[in-house]
Amino acid sequence: MMNCDGCHGGGATGWVGPSLVDGRWRYGGTDGAVFQSIFYGRPRGMPAYGGIMSPGAIWKVIDYIRAQPIPSVVPTQRWTSPETPRRPGRAQTP
Repeated sequence: MMNCDGCHGGGATGWVGPSLVDGRWRYGGTDGAVFQSIFYGRPRGMPAYGGIMSPGAIWKVIDYIRAQPIPSVVPTQRWTSPETPRRPGRAQTP
């Protein structure tokens, strides 16, 4: 898909950019939120494709993402926020 696999890896399982098939979404996983991420881009790496791709092409990318199988082993880490409580007995790095 265009340039997606350059960052998100083959099958959208993650590489430099996060996995798009593991069910974890930093900016929301609804179709509308994914459309916004692709169209407008996101801070720290996701470029805006709204000026490059038509809305119809972006919806096809979303359809492609949704059609990918969920990997049995998720190769990405869980992102935590400062509000996320720490689990007892586990050290967290800042």
